[in-house]
Amino acid sequence: MTDISRRTALILGASGIAALSAPRIARAATKLRVAKANPHAISFAPVDVGLAKGFFPGLDIEVIDFAGSAPAMQGLVSGAADMYLGGGTDIAFEVKGVPITAVAELAGPPLLLCIIVPWDSPIKSTDDLKGKVFQVSSKGSTTDWLVKKLAETKGWGPDGITTVALGGQLPAQVAALKTHQVDAIVGTASLAFQLEEKKEGRMLIPTASYVKDFLLHAIFATNSLLARDPNTVRAFLKGWFQSVAFMRAHRDETLKIILPVTQVDAYAEGKEYDLVMPMFSADGKFDAKSLDVMAQSFVDLKILDTKPDMAKWVTEKYLPS
Repeated sequence: MTDISRRTALILGASGIAALSAPRIARAATKLRVAKANPHAISFAPVDVGLAKGFFPGLDIEVIDFAGSAPAMQGLVSGAADMYLGGGTDIAFEVKGVPITAVAELAGPPLLLCIIVPWDSPIKSTDDLKGKVFQVSSKGSTTDWLVKKLAETKGWGPDGITTVALGGQLPAQVAALKTHQVDAIVGTASLAFQLEEKKEGRMLIPTASYVKDFLLHAIFATNSLLARDPNTVRAFLKGWFQSVAFMRAHRDETLKIILPVTQVDAYAEGKEYDLVMPMFSADGKFDAKSLDVMAQSFVDLKILDTKPDMAKWVTEKYLPS
């Protein structure tokens, strides 16, 4: 168990105001296993901030890191985790039968993701991207959809941009960019800023500049936990949104807490923080228009044959009042 992949906070609550003649009896904290789809993404760092600041009283939280949605789903199905911090597109797994429910919007517009071009690229604006080659993690991925959405927005048609799938390995993506095997990639803001420091790449635009309505990330709970202990879900969500509020109000302290988690240098993480904090939901309520865009993306990506009724797959009943 490492400090990054397993972080446990144990906060014991008193049994209440006892009579003077009676001893205080400490109640054991409730064990809660929270899975991350990515161990280093700033998107999921509010749980680490909450643990550091004591925003989860009464919960003994173990953070479990997964490298992507697919292994996370396997872990949730096998009972390895109780709650999950993942992508909005993971609602499709729910539709397909994974026993989880989206209980809160985590982040809306895709400020975390951006279009990155080589440092010495002649590309100066989105208009220069017509006919260019983009690297995406895989066909049918969110990054693939964001590229196709750009072509659609610009009116270039389905062949206006070419995408090639080189996998999700960061070194391969960076190598393809630096050697001009591709003209652009869709990556995280922190990656763009790190490449900027080295004069190897630069951010052209955040994808949120042309995709306004989106559900980038959501918080999920297993259906077994919802049936067994809904109050634990409520307690976690209360602490989560306290953490988000703290992060917004305390930039420097937040960066000190999350730098060991995100493993990004201070310069790049500071710039990423400034860019992406507005994407975090303050209350967890789902935006209807964003849900509709997400539902259509499932069809566009050929994940599902038809648009699902998203109201069946998300709930706000566990959010703090």
